Amino acid sequence: MNPVFEAFLKNTFNEAMALAEKSDVLRIAPIPPFPPSGYLCEFDVSYLRKRAGGVVELKTAPVVAGLLFPEDYLHSTDPRLYLRVAWVVEPWDIVHPNVRGGVVCLGSAFAPGTPITALLWELYEIVSYQNLTLDEGNALNPEACRLLRGQPELLAELLARLKPKPFLRRRREMRIKVNAI
Repeated sequence: MNPVFEAFLKNTFNEAMALAEKSDVLRIAPIPPFPPSGYLCEFDVSYLRKRAGGVVELKTAPVVAGLLFPEDYLHSTDPRLYLRVAWVVEPWDIVHPNVRGGVVCLGSAFAPGTPITALLWELYEIVSYQNLTLDEGNALNPEACRLLRGQPELLAELLARLKPKPFLRRRREMRIKVNAI
């Protein structure tokens, strides 16, 4: 393995574990061997799913995503690298403009070598519907755009009910009362 890529993977592991330690929403599991080039990431969020008959409903269950750093990750010239790095493992019935067939679109502005912390934030914003487009021409999943545009009340309910938990725990201030003697 290229020593620069190996150092990147070791640093990535440390960053991923440190970020997960600060979050109540994210659980992360490295995929062996060490240093890992892949991770399973479980996000404690709600999501939209499509039932039989085309009905879209809100479902409360974790979304499990995968991240994989291919060997050319740091220097890739592949203009579609943003489609090879992240995917939704489960649920398979998620309805999201950035997700199709499990593949997650991280956006065309995605760059090789993006740190895992930025990827995890981006994934969280996608699976918690903070990052989505309803423009079919700019979405990986045009059908999801049509479904969401066709049910504006569902999108409004989603945005009202989801109110995702903060990705990072808020620091709690310690308040000490000093009693006068």
